[in-house]
Amino acid sequence: MEDRALIQQQLAVSHQIVKQCLGDITEGEAGRIQAAILTPVVWQVGHLALTNTNFIQRAGATPGVTLPARYPELFKTGTGGPANYPPLSEVVKAFDDTHEALMRTVSEARLETPAEGPRGLWKNYSEMFSFANTHRWYHIGKITSLRALLAKPRLFG
Repeated sequence: MEDRALIQQQLAVSHQIVKQCLGDITEGEAGRIQAAILTPVVWQVGHLALTNTNFIQRAGATPGVTLPARYPELFKTGTGGPANYPPLSEVVKAFDDTHEALMRTVSEARLETPAEGPRGLWKNYSEMFSFANTHRWYHIGKITSLRALLAKPRLFG
């Protein structure tokens, strides 16, 4: 399998797993702060939507999706405490829309284009898009831990 096809397949799988993890989360559970310090489920998904647009922009593309104006401040790295979060359904739609935009960007990008990631995490677009998938799995782990604290069934692992 060539790089582009592998990246697209892996992003599709991680998108599917995020959606599976959210399937039985209620609106009330999505914004619940667990253990007083953990970012809630809705933040995890909003953060993924925001980072999808960031990866698209780093690739020099236009996302084609406009997130609500408050999303960057609400879902950027370092946030996530108690807040007036939008409904989970809205945030999931933003994640779905930005995922599709990211997939389009991957399909059109010249993967060998040099691009230096923070702390040297990637050197080109191919590595950056692979990192986007890895980043999702980090947040899938967070969501599955939050699911456990909500007494939700274990989905895998």
